[in-house]
Amino acid sequence: MVEKVKLPLVGALERKGLGRREVLQGLMGSAGAVFVIPVLADGHPIQQHLRDHAKVAAADAKANVPEAEPEFLDAHQLETLISLAERILPRSTEAKVAPFIDQLLAVDTRDNQREFSNCLGIFDGESIARYGHPWRALTAEQQVELLTAASTAKPSRTWTPPRSALTSPLSSAPPTLRDWFDRLKGWIVGAYYSSEIGMRELGWTGNMFFTSFPGCEHPGGHS
Repeated sequence: MVEKVKLPLVGALERKGLGRREVLQGLMGSAGAVFVIPVLADGHPIQQHLRDHAKVAAADAKANVPEAEPEFLDAHQLETLISLAERILPRSTEAKVAPFIDQLLAVDTRDNQREFSNCLGIFDGESIARYGHPWRALTAEQQVELLTAASTAKPSRTWTPPRSALTSPLSSAPPTLRDWFDRLKGWIVGAYYSSEIGMRELGWTGNMFFTSFPGCEHPGGHS
């Protein structure tokens, strides 16, 4: 369940058509500068991105340019991310989750870029191993089945995601499919719930604030 607390919000949040920067600035103005996306660990790359409102504004603006080419991901990776995000959090396409993540990755560290590319590659590889086709070619049922398997698999007890650019993402024991799923979901959740669409889906109307954010709780078991 999502705990809701009534807090005063800045006036700008009472109108529609807000960018991610305005959403985050309004929330932080209400809850204090330490608030970003509570469901994410401080070490997750997108959490650090969301603390930089100028970076968020630049990435959000570029993500909303019609027919814009991706800056970090290639065309196949972008389409794979769009599909994965939509399956994990419906309306992610409308919220421009994939293009927004691409813009953040374009200015991220090489370690984080490499780790994200590995995430997408793992899901394509697992799709081919299980069904003989890459992720985008799977049926809806197969995609849900794979995500359910990933979200319910056991995480590694020793793999620790990087907390800085100086730490290799694979410096400890190899991650499991669950680790890759959680890492990818973190990017998607952060990008989605920092958008106006994501906030309004939770019931936010401009005079209601959430002290916590859900993960993915959609049918299919990948929560």
